[in-house]
Amino acid sequence: MRRKILNVAIFFAVLCLYPPARADTSTFSGITFFRSDVTVREDATLEVREEIAVRDAASFYKYGFRRDLPISPTDRWDTRYVGEYKPDNGIRVDILEVTEDGTPAKFEQGSGYGYSQLFIGERNVPFDSGEHRFVIRYTVDSALNPSAARDTLYWNAIGHERNSPVAEAILAVHLPAGVAGESVEVEPRVAGRGVSFPRGPETTLERIDDSLGAIVYRAANVKPRQSLSLAVTWPAGFIHEPKLALLGRDVWMFFAPTALFLYYLMAWFSIGPEPKPGVFVARYEPPEGLSPAAARYIASGVSDGRSFAAVIAQLAVRRCIRLESTVGKYKLSRLMSDHATESALAPEEKRVLALLFEDGPIIELSGAMDQRNTAQNGRYVFHIHEELTKAIGGKYFTRHSGFIVLGVLVTFATALALALTAHGRDASGAVFFTLWVLFCGLIVGMMIELSLASAWKAAVKTRMGWTSLLPATAAIAIFAGAIGFLLKNLASGVSLSFSLMLVAFLLINLGWGPRLKRKSVLGRQVSDQIAGFRQFLEKVDQDKLNRLNPEADAPQDLVRFLPYAIALEVKEAWGDQLSQTFFASSVVAEE
Repeated sequence: MRRKILNVAIFFAVLCLYPPARADTSTFSGITFFRSDVTVREDATLEVREEIAVRDAASFYKYGFRRDLPISPTDRWDTRYVGEYKPDNGIRVDILEVTEDGTPAKFEQGSGYGYSQLFIGERNVPFDSGEHRFVIRYTVDSALNPSAARDTLYWNAIGHERNSPVAEAILAVHLPAGVAGESVEVEPRVAGRGVSFPRGPETTLERIDDSLGAIVYRAANVKPRQSLSLAVTWPAGFIHEPKLALLGRDVWMFFAPTALFLYYLMAWFSIGPEPKPGVFVARYEPPEGLSPAAARYIASGVSDGRSFAAVIAQLAVRRCIRLESTVGKYKLSRLMSDHATESALAPEEKRVLALLFEDGPIIELSGAMDQRNTAQNGRYVFHIHEELTKAIGGKYFTRHSGFIVLGVLVTFATALALALTAHGRDASGAVFFTLWVLFCGLIVGMMIELSLASAWKAAVKTRMGWTSLLPATAAIAIFAGAIGFLLKNLASGVSLSFSLMLVAFLLINLGWGPRLKRKSVLGRQVSDQIAGFRQFLEKVDQDKLNRLNPEADAPQDLVRFLPYAIALEVKEAWGDQLSQTFFASSVVAEE
């Protein structure tokens, strides 16, 4: 008798230890078995393994097998656990493995709104009538909802974007070690979204005991558009999101700009320091043979709107032109100067004189930011810079442009390689956006660094001409806004790390480029002479320069040092007004 009782006890114990046997699916069409094991990792990410068995499913998968990963806003619909609806909920996945019938299978992941779609095997090829078993492994970022008191995982395992029924579905959640079972709260559900596709009496749901402590639920007869979901909460403190979690797993991309920075640093050390300034004394004459624009080029390393203004003033001083000012506009008339006077002009002054009057003896100049004036004034500055570079650039400067060109080429090559291999929610436009951001970013950055910043500095210093800078500032702001918009799209479509990498590339190139230019020994000596001459202009001729009337139609008492005062930014009323007129609408060039 005791033996029979013992046998019965063992029989019932075995029944309790093993889950109920699967239903007979030999005639079932659709997903015969679905199991998802979700492991919550201590770094706040998930590792998911899905096993899906499909039988006689040609009517459901006419164009090949498609698995919609349960990460879209459609599947994460319950606002109690995931917050308000967002077209992009920020969840990202990384596919680790895909197999079909035990063999590695090729797959293709969608992008944009179809980011959750995973196409396995041949596209546009319907299933046969046999049975196939798929295994998908992937990691998930940003699916947890941590809080100060309790952390929450909402996982809608099967997903709603599905027309096939599921005979049996199992969802197992593995929490971090140390989470006590009695502190965990679970809300299971089998149904469609909201009140859609409610659970019928034929659909069952039960919890299965797990010897390893996982939370396991089993559902049977799950209808199309229905899913098995769990909302699991547990005390906070068991997961620790990394400090750089926003950068995601692509933080390694910052090795590229770091290497570029080190490249420029080594180039900077190899070039060596610039000759130190010597002791200079006040000079009563500019360095011999240097025009006002050349003096500015050597002193500051740039050619800009102030250089153009200095050239115009020099032509007026030499009686080659007559200058009349009317509220921010200047009328220039060609005067009949002798051959000796024109021969004595500097190369850039001769070039500008020819360009100014190539269409007639009278021209009107304006600093307005319309297309015509911007192109016209920029053309003059370009030719001034061209002549100065040709005549004195290599004599007073060592450019080291090879380092800069190589750095920019490496920047584009590296960024494009990463864009071509980029993965993300929508990486389709990564190559175009990367090219656009780098090209426009470098151009806009150079304009700000070499032109607009100098113009605003002069406007603040002289307290005039700032209104003429507003159109240029607005135009730069529009381009900067467009770059920011593209960077935001790249952060969303690829990763935040990729977007910040491009920003780092821009800042490193723009920051290091100008710092590789060096004055030669002769350039330093002449710079000291220019500084001494500027000191003389500031202390001796300041009052005389300031007495010039900025409103006069044709200032006749222009002193011969006025063009140098404009070029070297010595404060004086008429020169400040003239230079500010062309500052905003001209493009700075630098070697």
